[in-house]
Amino acid sequence: MFCSDARVSGEKSFAGAEEPGAFCPRAFAALHYCLATGLLLAAAPAAHAQERPPEPPRPEQSEQAEKPQTAGRARPIGQGADQGLRVDTSLSVVYDDNVYRVDSHAENPVDDLIVTPTVEVSYNRDVGPRSFRLRGLLGYDQFVSETARSKPRIELEGTGRFLIAGTCAVAPQASYREQRADYGDINSRAENLQRYSTLGVSADCERPGFYPVAAWRRDTTRNGDGFEYADQTSNLYRAGLGFSLPSLGKVTWYYEHFDSDRPELVVTNRGDSVGIAYDRSVSPLTTINADLRWMRVRSSAPAIADYNGPGWTLRVTNTAIPRVKLSASTERTIVNDSLIATGFAVRTAHRLSAELGLSELTSITAYADFSRRQFRQDAAIRPFNYTRDRTNQFGLIAQRKFTDRFAADLSVSRIDRSTNSDVSNYRATQVALGATMRF
Repeated sequence: MFCSDARVSGEKSFAGAEEPGAFCPRAFAALHYCLATGLLLAAAPAAHAQERPPEPPRPEQSEQAEKPQTAGRARPIGQGADQGLRVDTSLSVVYDDNVYRVDSHAENPVDDLIVTPTVEVSYNRDVGPRSFRLRGLLGYDQFVSETARSKPRIELEGTGRFLIAGTCAVAPQASYREQRADYGDINSRAENLQRYSTLGVSADCERPGFYPVAAWRRDTTRNGDGFEYADQTSNLYRAGLGFSLPSLGKVTWYYEHFDSDRPELVVTNRGDSVGIAYDRSVSPLTTINADLRWMRVRSSAPAIADYNGPGWTLRVTNTAIPRVKLSASTERTIVNDSLIATGFAVRTAHRLSAELGLSELTSITAYADFSRRQFRQDAAIRPFNYTRDRTNQFGLIAQRKFTDRFAADLSVSRIDRSTNSDVSNYRATQVALGATMRF
């Protein structure tokens, strides 16, 4: 849980925003409130023994420089095991000292409080080997001072897994998401409401020995007025051969192809990959997920350079130390959906996290994210100021489960973004307090 899930404008700012270093009463009050609540979370007496709190959701990988998580995502006991209908209501309050992600050396950043009430309804059903999940979320990001930035947040999602012909199964998925754009790639007061959709299906005949796998997914992104150049529609196709043994784990060899069309720029990116994926619980304490591939990506625009090189996704989780969960991940991916690049971006990201269970109901997580992007662009299509950037995020999260129905969390994060130019560099600090009630 960072402060916001955004993958934004008014003329009024807080007192003190116009003068660097000036005292900000609202910022001080927000910090005081959050720190006091944090002490309450740590000091609250533990209830009867329950299962350990789940790991906080990690930031979703995206096309943007930063993609922080939402406050208030600590869940009451029992997440992931519920069947039938579930309703969660949450409220998050976030203090952000640089909502427009501007360079503080060039202009005075504007701070604000963001209040986000959310209602989430989900329905889970497992019948033998068949299952399906439905989820809907409705929220509103209300900026206290920069009210023009306030935007609704909508998420709809459905997934399932159904048997066909005995051991074979198909897994359809569909999702829709609407939310304000993050300022990490805009760095100005321009507004952009983004809409994302996904439709796909995968199939496999998993069993001991060899079996076939196949998948298709269609992703679309639509932007607000003035940002239509970033609209894109992508189709991804995958076919491969899997092999599974209890003593070995699961190995998949695959070929993958995608094409991404950006109609406003009259640019189409295409890519082909061959790779191998491996999943295994090496021991009861260690889990490894690895995906290594060679990628060839090219654009219809001659000035946009190809990418021929490796891609990977590697995640390792270890719980050898009592009450401590250590996680590390690294990945290199191609990102077609970008508010910056006219072609595509080569993104390399690393993450480290450590979760400490202070009790059965209270946990603290520290994390560090490091992201690098190289943009393949064509100045003749759309001018640009830089060709690569770096974004680092560091943070702490405290979570507390008070009852079967009520949970709260508190987080602090620091974001540092720099480019290979003198523009679009910024720093920002976020303090977020959230609570969730289940009905």
